[in-house]
Amino acid sequence: MTQAPPPSYNPRESMGIATVSELPTYTLQEEESTSSPTTNSAPAPPQATSSPNLSIPKEYSYELRNYWSRPWATLTLLGDPRLSRAIPTFVEGSDIVGSVNLNLRNQDPIKSVVIFVRGDLVTAGDPDERLNFFRTRKFVWTTSMGDPRAPSASGEEWQEKLHGEYSWPFSIKFPELPAGPDGERFHLPHTLTERFTRASIEYYLEMRINRSKFRSDDRIITQFGYFSMQQPSRPSPLRQLAYQDDTHVPGPYSDPDGWHALKPVQIRGTVFGERTVDAKCTVFLAKPLCYTRGSSIPCAMTIETDDSQAADVLAAIKSSAVYLQRCVKCSFGGSSTDFSPCGQATWWPSSDTRTPSQRHLMGEVHLRKDLQPSTAIKEFRIQYDIVVFPPAAVAFKPEGSSTLTTQSVEIVTRFAPGARPRLATPPVYESNDAIASRYYESLGDTGPRVGLGITLWG
Repeated sequence: MTQAPPPSYNPRESMGIATVSELPTYTLQEEESTSSPTTNSAPAPPQATSSPNLSIPKEYSYELRNYWSRPWATLTLLGDPRLSRAIPTFVEGSDIVGSVNLNLRNQDPIKSVVIFVRGDLVTAGDPDERLNFFRTRKFVWTTSMGDPRAPSASGEEWQEKLHGEYSWPFSIKFPELPAGPDGERFHLPHTLTERFTRASIEYYLEMRINRSKFRSDDRIITQFGYFSMQQPSRPSPLRQLAYQDDTHVPGPYSDPDGWHALKPVQIRGTVFGERTVDAKCTVFLAKPLCYTRGSSIPCAMTIETDDSQAADVLAAIKSSAVYLQRCVKCSFGGSSTDFSPCGQATWWPSSDTRTPSQRHLMGEVHLRKDLQPSTAIKEFRIQYDIVVFPPAAVAFKPEGSSTLTTQSVEIVTRFAPGARPRLATPPVYESNDAIASRYYESLGDTGPRVGLGITLWG
């Protein structure tokens, strides 16, 4: 008798947590591990608004103090209240909003106040190497704007020194990056700082107070976070309806427009140590091939062989065979390529088959909510692929342990428009799949170790 699909599983509901944000949960572990903002005098600690209203920006203030420890210059940034933690965070499509305030007890020959914003690719070394991928500036006030209390682009040149209190709000747009040589359009990359990743993506904002060339300048420099806002296009109409009604996703034979079939692969091995069997395996991925972290990649598998007993053995897997693989490539400051498994398919039987020699499985690859989104910027890339291995089924020993086929996919931070999908099975964060373990160990420095369990990268 055909086993029924597993019940819908929502980990947030099981924990009693309500989803209140339009954005998927964003874990700012990388921000908590970064160094504190730096200035030429110690900045004041970040100050957050006390209101629980999520629409109110979260305020961060950094100060320059005089000899008597009195603040005379304050930089204030208004971060996104849903995402800002240790440092302010801004989302793609928004502006950097803030203000500069001066309280000058003595006359000061200030010529201009400028905000610089930059993004750097940083590779670990001694010292670290930096590659700037964007830089912009904004004059908050300069003598050419005239009266500092009523600045104007057409104002007369200001000749006097500054004295007293001044306040200048500012808003800075993030630039659009030019297309690459092959026409590929780049987006500003998501902030990235990981303990075991050689490269990081860092953003900085600097306020600089300029004086004459015979007087020293003052500056405040602080890091901020950037949250990319890419999202998939809408899934097929039948899958949208399934999400809306909270029913099971239709398979590739019921909804052919909603699935992408990978190239069929041949599997050869022995069953019960007695006889050799050959089977054809076809893996399907839900379209579009772009998925939101914190959700899952719907997948399906069809196994076809004339050996009915072998077909039952291969179709009895609960996990394995299909993994999500992350590849980090960096060619700046040396060349490196790192592979790691970061998701594994879980399976359940399906009656959606066409011939007696087929066995069909439905499944999903869980996506951790802290996965770094796909990134491409100059000499740095984070790419994701679905990788298919021979099934690790009981009583089946495959020939070989290399990958059978791969398919590039994209990971983003936002959900597609419309109803959101739910997980059908509990998340899986570890795997004891010896086949995949041998493969990923062979890519590392320790060499292959048979039967070693692997932790799915988080």
